[in-house]
Amino acid sequence: MRFTGFIGGLLLAARPLPGAAQTAPPRHPALDSAYAVHQLFRKHRRAAETDLAFGAVGVVALVYGSTHKQPGWLGPNALIGLVSTALGLRQALRYGEDRESFILRQYEQGWLLPADVRRRLRPTYFRATK
Repeated sequence: MRFTGFIGGLLLAARPLPGAAQTAPPRHPALDSAYAVHQLFRKHRRAAETDLAFGAVGVVALVYGSTHKQPGWLGPNALIGLVSTALGLRQALRYGEDRESFILRQYEQGWLLPADVRRRLRPTYFRATK
């Protein structure tokens, strides 16, 4: 009986007390996630600007071809201009600064990031923690 009590006492003493083993909180995960969201939106805004620029070039070539009687330029330039402009506008609206600030405000208030943003976040968007 004494041996069983002794073993039970050792087991109780070996069990960590609640709150005794405290771990450090993660290093600013909200700031790192906010930074990653900013990097994602900035990358897509730049891509939108590029697409809009290609669309503008396509429109200029379309106008140039129609004014200088070069009908061979009309088809491909109209297609390139239309597709590039549509993609650029879509990305510009989807990754605009207003939506970015709205998402970050909600995230700071405890909301989760939207699923489409979480899916597109890659490890390269996060800054390296020291």
